[in-house]
Amino acid sequence: MSARRRSAFWSPAQAAASLVQLAYVERALAHILAGWAVKMPAFDAKLVFAAQMHRAMERASLLRSRVNGLCHATASEATVPAGWRTLLSQVDRAPAPSLLVAAVYRWLYPQLMALYEAHGRETDPDGDRPSVDLIRTFLPSLESERRQGLALSAKRGDRAWLHTIEELWNMRQSGDPLSLESALWGPLDRVPAATRPAGARFCPQGSLGLLPVDPVHDPRDVGMFLHKELDEEYTTLELMARNSYEHPDMAWAFHRDMARQACDEARHAVMITRLLAARGFRHGDFAFTTSSYDGLYAFEPCPPGSRRELLWRMLIRQTFMEGLAVDNLAYEIDHRRAVGQGDIAAVFDYILRDEVFHAQSGLRWSRELLACDPQSVLAEREQAIACFTARAEAARESYVMANLDEAMGELTAIQEGRERRGGKLPERPLNRTGRRQAGYTDGDILQVVTWGYARDDAGQPAGPSAPPG
Repeated sequence: MSARRRSAFWSPAQAAASLVQLAYVERALAHILAGWAVKMPAFDAKLVFAAQMHRAMERASLLRSRVNGLCHATASEATVPAGWRTLLSQVDRAPAPSLLVAAVYRWLYPQLMALYEAHGRETDPDGDRPSVDLIRTFLPSLESERRQGLALSAKRGDRAWLHTIEELWNMRQSGDPLSLESALWGPLDRVPAATRPAGARFCPQGSLGLLPVDPVHDPRDVGMFLHKELDEEYTTLELMARNSYEHPDMAWAFHRDMARQACDEARHAVMITRLLAARGFRHGDFAFTTSSYDGLYAFEPCPPGSRRELLWRMLIRQTFMEGLAVDNLAYEIDHRRAVGQGDIAAVFDYILRDEVFHAQSGLRWSRELLACDPQSVLAEREQAIACFTARAEAARESYVMANLDEAMGELTAIQEGRERRGGKLPERPLNRTGRRQAGYTDGDILQVVTWGYARDDAGQPAGPSAPPG
């Protein structure tokens, strides 16, 4: 029988109940992927998880708006039974990455698509037309995402564990009603170190990492430079995803911002990988560094999992390092074009646009956590940077004491690079336009210039090398 000849369709309340469950599954899916991105050994999995975390969060947001519309003019609130949280938190408890992939892509995605299809069949095709139109746009994307996920692992998963999930599926409508805003579960773990493929080589802690002597003209050094940039994209992706996962009680808009940045970093990683490949290199040809995740995950003055820990992560990574990226990329784009490296300039030009948003997001949410008090932001950033710097200096001292010859070699490489530049330190002119667009205040800009990490319009000299951005 044609859908339009049916005698009865769902009421608005029934349609809202279906949509809130769909919104919850999508939101929970984004939550799971956010928590697992850093724990996946394969870089392909990290890219897939970051992109799909963002898409799931955006679908959940659209559905949430539709639910709110269907609840207008009534005193009711659409809720989700607690059984859904029990079910999806069990998926998050997967004992291994391969089992997580199996649970999400072999089991959860088909169930989610079936729920969407059921909504399309049962809802009023005229009264609930906006939902029907949304579902028609979602289903092809969901099928494509499932294929991408299945390509990450050939294993079908442990039958006994998947059977547990199936049993919880049958109980999903049980339990107390929960609002969409409060139905997520808290973080199940802490992940202080980013996972990399088995056998990966790492830059030693306290070393200066990869030191390309001439990252502009020497082909191998250009590859090394791009490799360092690629490591930064992955570690930032992982940190933003964990920021979302470890703080589910933050505002919905915060999670959308974190998901968007994780997805942006994934796109950047794809573009830089392309630049590497064009020069005959692959990710892993040089030693990895994960310091922009490992070194920013926790701080001794901040209680583990606290809002202050989150604040310091954002102040250092997003408002400080991403701010330096807004400066550095503008300089690199012009410089790379001038030496005939148009492909690098073009990629950096795209990345620069995103970095403005990333810094803007960090500024917004760090201010939010500090009740929008400008002086508190400046004071907390100074404390965070001081702690970060002191820890890096202590690690450096330990490395030098234990590896004197290697440390001397690093100094020689730095000196050689300086000589090739005519004895000058690399300039970091302030990108005032980009910083203003990101929302930096005069106080924010004065702070980074005073620290010596950028040269301002008045021509104040650049100081010590800034952390990578």
